[in-house]
Amino acid sequence: MRIVFSFCSVFYIFVLYFLDRRVYFIYTVFNRQQLLSCCSPPAGAAVIPHLIFTSLRKVVIMSHSLNDFLKMLYLDSNIPSYLYRFPEQRFTHTEPEQSALTFPPAKYLPRLTDRSGHTGHISYLSTEYGSYFGCVSADADPDIRLIFGPVSLTPYSDSELHQMYIDYVVPQESRREFSDFFQRVPQFSLSSFLIKLAFINYCLNGEIRPVRELLPQQTFHAARTADTLYEKRADSIHNHSHEIESVIHEIIRTGRPEALAQLEFNESFANVGIIGPTALRQLKNTIIVSTTVATRAAIDGGLDTDAAYQLSDSFIQTAESLSDPDALYELMGRVAYTFAERVKEAQMPVSSDGMIQNAIRFIQQNVCEHITVEDVAEHVGFSRSYFSTYFKKELGFSVNAFITRCKMEEAKQLLKYTDKSVSVISSYLCFSSQSHFQTAFKKQYGVTPLKYRKDPDCI
Repeated sequence: MRIVFSFCSVFYIFVLYFLDRRVYFIYTVFNRQQLLSCCSPPAGAAVIPHLIFTSLRKVVIMSHSLNDFLKMLYLDSNIPSYLYRFPEQRFTHTEPEQSALTFPPAKYLPRLTDRSGHTGHISYLSTEYGSYFGCVSADADPDIRLIFGPVSLTPYSDSELHQMYIDYVVPQESRREFSDFFQRVPQFSLSSFLIKLAFINYCLNGEIRPVRELLPQQTFHAARTADTLYEKRADSIHNHSHEIESVIHEIIRTGRPEALAQLEFNESFANVGIIGPTALRQLKNTIIVSTTVATRAAIDGGLDTDAAYQLSDSFIQTAESLSDPDALYELMGRVAYTFAERVKEAQMPVSSDGMIQNAIRFIQQNVCEHITVEDVAEHVGFSRSYFSTYFKKELGFSVNAFITRCKMEEAKQLLKYTDKSVSVISSYLCFSSQSHFQTAFKKQYGVTPLKYRKDPDCI
């Protein structure tokens, strides 16, 4: 058998061999090359490259070929896999061979295997000790479920194994065998695990599901960023985390939250190693580090120092209070975006005039005070009438309008990120009454403060 391909273009190589069809093929997931080599077909048969996956799906769905399929998947990834018959609720094949002790806990199976709560053929879940399980169903046989996992972001710690003893109901005499099995479980980030599930789904159903469709929108970027933080390349152990920090720092500093949606890292971009003793602690520590970086960048970008640290405290306290990995991923996805958004909102109107810049900074730093045009004019050393005329000529809007705008932007953040009542926010921003504040907010944004709090995307 002769196989020729470029090692430079192959990030992930998957080899399948089906005895009954004698088909070899190599497929790359990341660069989506359809076929790199095909050989050893049955005598007299012509192998057409662009039809290989159509044939593959027909072969794979046969029960005995599914067993081979799982076997080859396990040789490639070391991810435990299970063939599960949904109606009978029993496992008919496992890779590797193992005792029932290490089968996925029964309490997770309904969430994984019931398609009614999922769109498409892929489902997944995370556990409180940082494990991920995935499931792929097949259209050709609705009774079949392929279950994969667990995988973990970091090697299991002793404390996590103790949690798993409870989850899996492991008797004392079997705990050594149990821990030995799970110490061999591979480490994958959530998005890398989902990439593998998406490929398996393509093999079974011919359906292309991008990872971003499987994750909540903000979580997708967090998960991809997490890949760069946690995954080690086989041929490199260098730490390039400063490169990532510089890129994100610049996006936040310049107030470009939309740029984060296009930001993608590959696995070689960074590797900061393990920064927590457990997968859960690793996620929390990563959020703390990300928040610290984002806070510095936001202050550099012009966000008020007190506002930046208040937002930082909110993220860190929230992270420490969470124990669900999915919730932590979602929180991590909000950190950089929220800071960049706040900088964008706080950015000063464009003006090279030193007096105007001084006035704008004064207004922004005193947004929670009862500030007037006279106060600002006095601060910059000009009369009220001259300053008001000059300010409007330079920027196109009045001093009073800018003061109100700054107060309304601060009100949005308080409504979105705190549980302070409307009356408390009104008083904090020095409005004469709650009614006055509500009227000003609705005039500025077209919705009431309470409606905005319930649905921040309405603006």
